[in-house]
Amino acid sequence: MTPIVKRLTADTEFSPQTPVAQPLGDVISQTRVAISQVLEDPRVSLGLWECTPGTWRRQVLQAEYSYFISGKGQFTPDEGEPIHFQGGDAVYFAPGTTGVWNIEETVTKHYFIVG
Repeated sequence: MTPIVKRLTADTEFSPQTPVAQPLGDVISQTRVAISQVLEDPRVSLGLWECTPGTWRRQVLQAEYSYFISGKGQFTPDEGEPIHFQGGDAVYFAPGTTGVWNIEETVTKHYFIVG
């Protein structure tokens, strides 16, 4: 398989914003994606994700690697302590990771999901 290169540029188009599936407060986060692609194996996808401030339950149950480009917030696993993150951080979510996102400043991240 040929390596895949995705390049974010100033004119990269994002999808329309959509609300998160399970918000947990009055402020409802809005998400959108860009350069998203499902690879030959439909269990693998990658792309760029953006989310506005708010709190909600995580919906992705597959393994996920995320590199946060900008923004900040925290993720609190159902069985663990809050994990604070900001632009420049990388986070790995093991398969089946559940918990609550709390986005404090609009987040942009690259993601790679397997499963």
